[in-house]
Amino acid sequence: MYNEIVYILEFVMKAVTGIAPFFVAGISLAALIKTFKLDSYLKLAFEGKNAAAIPIAAGAGAFSPLCSCGVIPAIAALLESGVPIAPIMAFWITSPLMDPESFVLTYGLFGRDMAMARLISTLVIGLIAGYTTLYLTKKGFLDNQILRDYQGKAGKNIPSGEDIEAKLEKRELLIVRSFQFFINFKDLAIFIGKFILVAFVLEAIIIRYVPMDWVGGILGSNNSLGPLWAALIGVPAYASSVSAMPIVRGLMDLGMDKGTALSFMIGGAATSIPAMIAVYSIVKKRTFVLYIAFSMVGAVLAGYIFRML
Repeated sequence: MYNEIVYILEFVMKAVTGIAPFFVAGISLAALIKTFKLDSYLKLAFEGKNAAAIPIAAGAGAFSPLCSCGVIPAIAALLESGVPIAPIMAFWITSPLMDPESFVLTYGLFGRDMAMARLISTLVIGLIAGYTTLYLTKKGFLDNQILRDYQGKAGKNIPSGEDIEAKLEKRELLIVRSFQFFINFKDLAIFIGKFILVAFVLEAIIIRYVPMDWVGGILGSNNSLGPLWAALIGVPAYASSVSAMPIVRGLMDLGMDKGTALSFMIGGAATSIPAMIAVYSIVKKRTFVLYIAFSMVGAVLAGYIFRML
């Protein structure tokens, strides 16, 4: 029992250390948006430009270094500020699926075809997710079904009052804004961080007790349901975009085909347990289901298409 607890604690500490820079960056961006009231400018920038913003958002997500958990705080702040859900969904989907480091490592371990297939699949899934979300938004499917009331929990202590701030000198205003920033940072970090910690504990338990031999037995053979199984098994078995690659390489040595490998890398990145819990912490059920559907269906279809090429 002692050894099991030590393993889980070590796993969580390693995971927290790995995600810390991205988590802090995301929380800082969200806190800055709230502190300096940038929401009105962001909302104005996207007003009437949903369709045009989706390709830009998908491309930005694909080349962003932020993982699925690290991008959550910034997404929450953007949604609260009134930025439309469609371009955010495109960015949100592509961000965990691809980044510059993943592309280089995929190219090195699996070759040009796999790297390009992963990049193209990421962009296509992001575009489909963005434009489908835009259509559903126009139809009213997501009315009052996007952001959870995290503001009431994570921002209840934030002071406000533009009239008071207008009377302050620059030095006094800077001090007030600094306090506001740290309060925002603390509240957001606690609110979102607790879900991510729970997710890492669950992930550690699953990885500890789900033998990779069993995973290899299902994915290592060239079966017709390979991409589907890969997307599903990626939920508990996937760790991160980088750490999963040696696992995929080993499974391919056992006979897993390229389409199944692609499905595992795409599906697992977006729907791993930490990713799903982080997403669920800030959005309502209907938006959460859309996120999972885009990720899973996109991963499976990408795998089957790549298998046929």
